[in-house]
Parts: sequence; structure tokens; C-alpha cells
Amino acid sequence: MAAIPKRLVFLLPDDLRDFRWSARPWLVQIYYRDPAFHYEVWHLGERRGRVEVGLHFESRDPERNRAALEWVSLHIWEIRDRLGPFVEAEPWDRGWAKVFETHPLPSLDPESLERFAQRLALWIQTLEPILNRGRG
Repeated sequence: MAAIPKRLVFLLPDDLRDFRWSARPWLVQIYYRDPAFHYEVWHLGERRGRVEVGLHFESRDPERNRAALEWVSLHIWEIRDRLGPFVEAEPWDRGWAKVFETHPLPSLDPESLERFAQRLALWIQTLEPILNRGRG
């Protein structure tokens, strides 16, 4: 998973390259201002057989998460127009929320990691401008 942010540096435009990241064997998180609001590629496990790509709102303040979800939801058709019809936006566990899509679980070989890095780059380029408009 650590290969994804290393590749993002080359896939994103200059104004989006200044991100921070953390990785574990099963996920990578990319964020700009607040680690609680982060993009994620998450290997959901063999049992589920899926990989999730998305934007998670995981602050300790459920109201802040809900407000971010509401803002993004106002733009869901714009997001789906760019990312595809399978993008979902929903409240989640612990007062968190997320905008996400899932993919069948491939082996995490270099080719698959490259595809997920490219997909995540498109997510970031689509959603960061929307989030920035919401910050006013």
C-alpha cells in the first residue's frame, strides 16, 4: 500500500501534490489539512473480497462529519459524472461518514497498485475542489 502515495506524487497536478499519508498492510490514507478527513484505499479482506476507494470523514465530531457528507452529497451527480455511477455517499460507523466505491479484490501486485493509485488520483482531483468550495 505504501507504493500508492509514492506514485500519487507523479499522478497529481502540482497543486495537489502536497499531501500527507499513512499506510498499513491493508490500507493507505491520504490527507491534506486534517487526517480525520482522508482519502483511502482499503483492502476489506479476503472474506469480503473487495477493495474500497473513497473519502472518509472520521472526526470525533459527528456533526462535522455529517455536514461534510451533506456538502459532498449536494454534488453527488457531479461526482458520479466524473467517477462513475457506483459512487455512494452515506453515514457510517461511530458517527463517521464516507463517499466510496468498491472493486473486486485483485492480488495487490504492482499492476493493481498502479490502477488503484490512478483511481485515487482521479478521486482526489474530483473531490478536493468540491471540498475547498465548501470551506468558503
